[in-house]
Amino acid sequence: MSFDLQLYKGDLKLTKDGKIDTVTRNSKLRQDIVKILLTQRGSVKYHKSYGSEVGALRVGHYTDPKLMKMDIGASARTAIKTLMALQRSQAKRQILSPAEVICDIKKIKVERDLADPRMYNIFVSVLTKELSEITESITVRLI
Repeated sequence: MSFDLQLYKGDLKLTKDGKIDTVTRNSKLRQDIVKILLTQRGSVKYHKSYGSEVGALRVGHYTDPKLMKMDIGASARTAIKTLMALQRSQAKRQILSPAEVICDIKKIKVERDLADPRMYNIFVSVLTKELSEITESITVRLI
């Protein structure tokens, strides 16, 4: 079983006794999904394919809101597939819990935020190898 350092609001989370907290199983998978969606594709020096392009809008570029939702959804799907490939690669060298490995993408839904039209809500639902459904959502702002 692998683990990751637990993040809270973009920073490491500490336990009450001052140690760095870790996440495993479904919590790790949720964190992995959020991390890959919020990391700009190409920004990780040694893994240029890691990340997504959700929230990336070219300056001076206008797209129909329906096309924008489709583009964000496609970027999210590509990122989740990249995460699945990374998990397969990791499983060759390390034992992974079935609760932290994505078996299939069930649904990716993108909705424009009603309060702020620059914001889009991305809802991701995946099936783990443990056969549990994990859902996670993030909000991105287009700039």
